[in-house]
Amino acid sequence: MEDIADEQQKALAELIGIENYKKLVEVYGGSSIYVYKRDSFLRTLRDKKIREEFRGDYKVLAQKYNLTEVAIRKIVDEKNSPLQGQIAFDF
Repeated sequence: MEDIADEQQKALAELIGIENYKKLVEVYGGSSIYVYKRDSFLRTLRDKKIREEFRGDYKVLAQKYNLTEVAIRKIVDEKNSPLQGQIAFDF
């Protein structure tokens, strides 16, 4: 890690490990990538679980996830495909 002069890059390498940092540089070096905020990432995971668990009873999932039945309906009714211009991740 001593070879990495930029402090932000060094911090990233320490966070994810030098081998993963090397992979990141190899694949994305020189380009800009967007990293989800924690809340957005967790919401994506939650919504995927809700769709997988849905068996027709909105109320049960609303109570389980502390959401309204309307919110559960919107999540369940959403297409599983990402918005235009976004990358789909398999979790």
